[in-house]
Amino acid sequence: MQLTITALAAAALALLLVFLSVTTIRMRIRHSAAYGDAGQHDLNCAIRAHGNLAEYAPTGIILIALLESGGANTTALSIVAAAFVGARLLNAIGLFNPPGPPKPARSIGIVVTLLTLLGMAIWLFIRTVLPLLG
Repeated sequence: MQLTITALAAAALALLLVFLSVTTIRMRIRHSAAYGDAGQHDLNCAIRAHGNLAEYAPTGIILIALLESGGANTTALSIVAAAFVGARLLNAIGLFNPPGPPKPARSIGIVVTLLTLLGMAIWLFIRTVLPLLG
């Protein structure tokens, strides 16, 4: 079984994670901060953008893989997976902004992330439980 949707989503998220990792490393070098953020707002934003992706991406990829391997509708799953990846990108973009109130990209990113995770979890739950009920 080939998990094409999962592979594309995982590859896109991995590329984003590498980019955010390199960005964080470069800022750590610039601010001479091996640990913490040295009180630097831009470094804190980079750390959080990287960490936030690392926190949410694995769950999303696992849900996508379970749905795809279970035979979920590929068109619907492609849309949800693209929305999840796009939301993670928006969230990262939103975190790289000057101090102040949350930016729209960040707000949209986290809302869409949570909605796609919730939707996939419910979708997977229903696909798993209904056959058991017979």
